[in-house]
Amino acid sequence: MFGLSFLSPWYLLGALAVAVPIALHLFRRRTETVVDFPAVRLLVKSPVEQRRRRRLRELVLLALRVSALVLLAVAFARPYVAGRMLAADTPVTVVAVDTSFSLSNADVFARARARAEEAVRRAPPAHAVALVAFDETASTIVEPTTDRGAAVAAVGGLAPGASGTRYLAALARAVEIIGARAGRVTIVSDFQQGGWEGAAHASLPDDIELELVSVDGPLQNVAVLSIERREGRVVAGVHNFGLEPRAVPVSLSVDGRVVETLRLDLAAQSAAHVAFEAVVPASGTASIALEDAGGYAADDVRYLVLDPAPAARIAVVVADPSALRGGLYVERALGAADEGREFSVTVVDGRALSAWNASEMARHQALVVLGTRTLERGGRELIAGFLASGGSMLLALGPDVDPGTLPDVLGEAPAVGPDARSLDGGAATLVVGDTRHPVFRPFTQPTAALGDVSFQRFRPIEERGRTVLARFAGGAAALLEQMRPQGRLLFFTSDLDNQWNRFPLSPAFVPFIVETARYLTDGSRARTSWVLPATPSGLPPTPGVFTIDGTSGAAPGGGRRVAVNVDTRESNPAPMSREAFLEHVPRVPRSVTADPEADARKAEGEQRLWQLGLLVMFLALAGEALVGRRAS
Repeated sequence: MFGLSFLSPWYLLGALAVAVPIALHLFRRRTETVVDFPAVRLLVKSPVEQRRRRRLRELVLLALRVSALVLLAVAFARPYVAGRMLAADTPVTVVAVDTSFSLSNADVFARARARAEEAVRRAPPAHAVALVAFDETASTIVEPTTDRGAAVAAVGGLAPGASGTRYLAALARAVEIIGARAGRVTIVSDFQQGGWEGAAHASLPDDIELELVSVDGPLQNVAVLSIERREGRVVAGVHNFGLEPRAVPVSLSVDGRVVETLRLDLAAQSAAHVAFEAVVPASGTASIALEDAGGYAADDVRYLVLDPAPAARIAVVVADPSALRGGLYVERALGAADEGREFSVTVVDGRALSAWNASEMARHQALVVLGTRTLERGGRELIAGFLASGGSMLLALGPDVDPGTLPDVLGEAPAVGPDARSLDGGAATLVVGDTRHPVFRPFTQPTAALGDVSFQRFRPIEERGRTVLARFAGGAAALLEQMRPQGRLLFFTSDLDNQWNRFPLSPAFVPFIVETARYLTDGSRARTSWVLPATPSGLPPTPGVFTIDGTSGAAPGGGRRVAVNVDTRESNPAPMSREAFLEHVPRVPRSVTADPEADARKAEGEQRLWQLGLLVMFLALAGEALVGRRAS
């Protein structure tokens, strides 16, 4: 009735218990004591209204008791409105709307909404319609429904955010919604090339139609890519992604007040650094903003927290601490981060580290291991214990690493080849596999920075159970990450001490080491900078400067300031063709089967009508107690 169904209908038999209060009410007999009273004329006439009021109270008590028992039985039966569920064979059209910041221009997003509303209206008449909004993640705005008006109204409520684009998230959510039904997916987007970066190919059942609705976005965009403090001043990186030269004003603000404005001339498809003359204070906030009419609004400003933060302690473990082969390049690279304030680096050889105790090791947030030949058994067990307790480490498999010591160092056999191998041609470049990984964030603009480095030798390692983040040209794994319950473990299969390659002499070496160290120490130190979609717990995914609870780097008035910025990999407006998009979406045979019981459980879990039933039952019992007390 009314589309109401139950997951456990046998509990409804408990409603038969209402017979108990009904029987008590019907067969109850009131016995009155007969008192002879001859002087009847002295009795006050008993009004009929008192008797009627008593009978009304008894009926109310009965109704409340019956209602409580019925509601209890219904709650245990787990009701849900089946009318909200579609039949297992009802086709579904999923309209997925891109809400990333590449559509943040007001006119562009208005066109996106109009295209989405049109897609909803022209869905086949026999189809239900669902609405999905996606950026880095995908969320269901409207579950499959035959009410086209509700879906159109929901489209009108969409707004662009500040996160990047992930087509894989949209397709995965659409396939989940369609399930075993027939259906189609309509994607409304500007189809940026960066939406597939770092994503595996999405699989779409071969019987689901895919429609691409393109929204023309701006073909020009100027973005603030970076902001940092150098020698008391602020330096910003700016990139012109357009095909024409641009002249843009760039402003520096400190604590919300503009202190300097420069005019920057940018050639087409070029980047430049802006160095401001104003001296910034030791604490506070700074931001760089530019005026870019017609481009993306979200990347026109970038924020920086000037408050000093405690340095992250990193130990660089080497086999030979001499100037040429003692972690010199790694130490100098880490010393360049935030003018030497971000990391506190200790270079230690294997013998010295073997004399440490567990408390000395625990003072460090991460390890960079460049050599294990001089590690004694105590040192190996110390590193293994550090990793087991959640520590993070970068292990470079260069010539100073003895593969025979690695099982003791890692606490497991890493399957590393005993001998180094030469790369094809004697020199191979590095090819990044996942450009969205935090280690490679500085190398997306320009993307060729790492590709200019040549590597001669490497040590092979088994890839199973590890994620390959970068490869050498030719296919050999270069940088791998092994997932662990706690902490992070990275393997670099070549050398970081200028022996098997000239990587330490490349300009790309410093940002690579610094970003790797930041990734390893993330979560174990007080961060002041975040890149969307990552944010501190409790903060919205919005760029800006926020104050959160904490003691490290405290701001005046309490709390700790953090800067949240957009991911500038979304800043390139270059679109991709329909053919290029479809290449990332291979078709697969339909493999799922309908599960009406699972759909019913999902509907019941979302509606939770049993909670409402219990609440009304408690109210009925409270009313019964109140009326019963007054009746007595």
